[in-house]
Amino acid sequence: MKKIIYALVLLIGLIICLSGCSSPSDKGILNGYISKDEHFDKDGFQDYTDYCKYYYDASSDLFLENDIYSTVKEDDIENIRSYFTNFASWMDTADRAEEYDFDDSCISEGDYIYIKTKEGEAIGSSNYKKFDNYYVYFYDTQSATLFYIHSNI
Repeated sequence: MKKIIYALVLLIGLIICLSGCSSPSDKGILNGYISKDEHFDKDGFQDYTDYCKYYYDASSDLFLENDIYSTVKEDDIENIRSYFTNFASWMDTADRAEEYDFDDSCISEGDYIYIKTKEGEAIGSSNYKKFDNYYVYFYDTQSATLFYIHSNI
């Protein structure tokens, strides 16, 4: 009987731990959004692809006042666009293109960006490449929308 209870407790603990695996981790999603649209990878465990949108009040200065976000400059736009292009291909590959509605023409100077990537970090006997594991938090000032994408292979 003790073994069954022990196994049950372990199973419940594992379920609780894993239930948070496919949610935006963190400080990149700033509190204060008024609504959200989240598309998490239902089959994700270690490799997963998530797309979310968080809508803020247009008069919010949250991103301006936050230390992890930087202001998008003209030189940043192509790099940011490359992540969204790569991400779109993963959503298409996963047969989830209908969930993905990002239009990269909204990326402009004055928006805010936070990119967290493992690029260059060691993995086994090699290193992560640019699109192997990334989190992108892009705040479009015109629509007052935070776009969150995550992909890892």
